[in-house]
Amino acid sequence: MTLVVDQVSVAAGHRSNHRPPQLKGLPVVGLLPELRRDPLRFFTRVARDHGGAVELHFGLDRVTMLNDPVMIRHVLQDNRLNYEKSKFYDMMRSVLGEGIFLAEGEDWLGQRKTASRSFQGCQLRRMTDAMQDAVDDMLQRWQAPAAQQGTLDMVPEMMRVTLDILMRTLFSVRLEGEHEAVFPAMTRVLRDAERRIWSPFATPRWLPTANNRGVKEALATLDSFVYGLIDQRRAEGSRHSGEAGEGAGGDLLDLLMANQDGRSDKRLRDQILSMILAGHETTANALAWCWYMLSLHPESLRRVRTECRSVLGGRRPDFADLAKLTYTRSVFDEVLRLYPPLWTFSRTAVAKDRIGDLEIAAGTNVMLNMFAVHRRPELWDNPEGFDPGRFDPETGDPRRRFAYFPFSDGPRTCLGERFAVLESLIAISAVVQRFDLQLVPGQEVKPEPMITLRPSGLLMRPVPVTEG
Repeated sequence: MTLVVDQVSVAAGHRSNHRPPQLKGLPVVGLLPELRRDPLRFFTRVARDHGGAVELHFGLDRVTMLNDPVMIRHVLQDNRLNYEKSKFYDMMRSVLGEGIFLAEGEDWLGQRKTASRSFQGCQLRRMTDAMQDAVDDMLQRWQAPAAQQGTLDMVPEMMRVTLDILMRTLFSVRLEGEHEAVFPAMTRVLRDAERRIWSPFATPRWLPTANNRGVKEALATLDSFVYGLIDQRRAEGSRHSGEAGEGAGGDLLDLLMANQDGRSDKRLRDQILSMILAGHETTANALAWCWYMLSLHPESLRRVRTECRSVLGGRRPDFADLAKLTYTRSVFDEVLRLYPPLWTFSRTAVAKDRIGDLEIAAGTNVMLNMFAVHRRPELWDNPEGFDPGRFDPETGDPRRRFAYFPFSDGPRTCLGERFAVLESLIAISAVVQRFDLQLVPGQEVKPEPMITLRPSGLLMRPVPVTEG
């Protein structure tokens, strides 16, 4: 990677002039060619080679990348009200509109308070059976390819099961064939948004290009799916009982609809689609990476399977069982360290600020890149290695907040973190007791850095597990 560094800034050091080193790159385009060639490698090298903070030039844009946990904590927690979603998120507004993912201030707080009622411990406990039912249906579907020694693409498989879980638990709906259109549509819009974020010359959306037409069709597919949910609920009435919606408040869809306050269905659509993106896309990616890493590390797979058999004895887990799957949880945490599903995000400083000796001007875009921070040698021993032991609750290193933040952190930490962990442990514990997922040889499995971090493809062969 060839980087042109502002030598004056580096020589002076940001402690004397309160500015980080600047990486300028080429005239006009700055670092964009290096970035677009391999974004993950680019940011990992920057975090490794240029310390806690560095200013990056991308065409006309300037981004201050923060790689130090103290600085990250300042933005996410200590002075969080000074940092709002950056302009780069505007590329997602055509997809998510004013949903919780992009909302700010009182609007965000109101949406979070409404949604948080569906993620309380008592609600999560009630969701366990519905989550297991969705996983059991998936395992049943795998029986045929397993008997025929066939293969499965684990990325769409995980997309399907996590969407099924989300729909059953939060919206009281069982998926039939609807998922088949959602996955490619979501893929299309996410890829388009990522390209636009890092391209200073993106084609205007109104031009009738093939890509723009494809994105428009994908958005129409997502709209049809979500508005169909809304229309169906209005026709059927509120869900005041059931596994996911037990209690006076109904399920999450009931709560969102009850809090419309006369506002349009477009806003309700934005809220639902934000939940779908945050609640199934990210967890699906995490699970896909989990199967990949376990296939590469058979000793870890053996330990996970042994633990699950010991704790569960072949039965379905109940809510209390999951806390006993400590090694399985450590594996999941280590997968999230290496492949955080939401791999980077950015904020804009509302007013000028100071983080230690670093001055932040009003309007500065700051980047917090989990993928790169999780690989800094100053923070992690053998950062590229797969080592679940580092998260062992008894013998591992203490978990370092803001050096490890796959769900973000601070007051805007991911609302569905406990939900995601719960469904993932249920899925992992069920799968390893039934199948050995063997990686098909000859594949080059690479992370695809969209808004989320997916495996580029993951073909695996489900082989039934024998006892012993």
